[in-house]
Amino acid sequence: MAMLDSGATHNFVADREIQKLGLTLAQHASRIKAVNSEAKPIQGAACVELRVGAWTGQCKLLAVPLDDFDVILGMDFMLLANAMVMPYLNGLFIANPGGTCFVQGTYLQDSVRSTEKKDSLMSAMQVKAGLKRGEQTYLAALIEIKPDVVQEVPDEVAELLQEFKDVFPPELPKKLPPRRAIDHAIELEPGARPPAQAPYAWPLRSWQN
Repeated sequence: MAMLDSGATHNFVADREIQKLGLTLAQHASRIKAVNSEAKPIQGAACVELRVGAWTGQCKLLAVPLDDFDVILGMDFMLLANAMVMPYLNGLFIANPGGTCFVQGTYLQDSVRSTEKKDSLMSAMQVKAGLKRGEQTYLAALIEIKPDVVQEVPDEVAELLQEFKDVFPPELPKKLPPRRAIDHAIELEPGARPPAQAPYAWPLRSWQN
């Protein structure tokens, strides 16, 4: 399984896949450091022909220990293939001069080896159980607002708007207020010395009381 990582500077291949793919590694003097771990030397580098969708090209893969993925494609691949990640389409778009293509990605659930799409819906029983456990729950609904349609509001909201009608403008401002002619400033006398006394004269007995 391969992962596309825009935060990775290079392309990596798991050391366990070297023999399976029959790769011949060349010596590489670089080291790799992951988060909260010590820097480790790279076992070697291999230049391989990589195919992603309809795109084919030569990429350099650095052999390193990987736990969850077999291959990680970083910025080296993205710049070479003119690849762009499209999260809202869950895929990768390659705009290479030799031809464009779109590669559909795989939705990862709790385990990176899972290919089933996670269900983002909750049943009424799950919400009810969360309320019984005292979990903080918010109920929201999407409402389409049209300028020519008057939308009814609950009585409580109507009473609140009526009570503070002088606060809410009839139409919300669409731009910032005009700049003041004179900006606020605290002007000091030139050469004045600060007062040699405490800023607050408060009797100690008052604090004790």
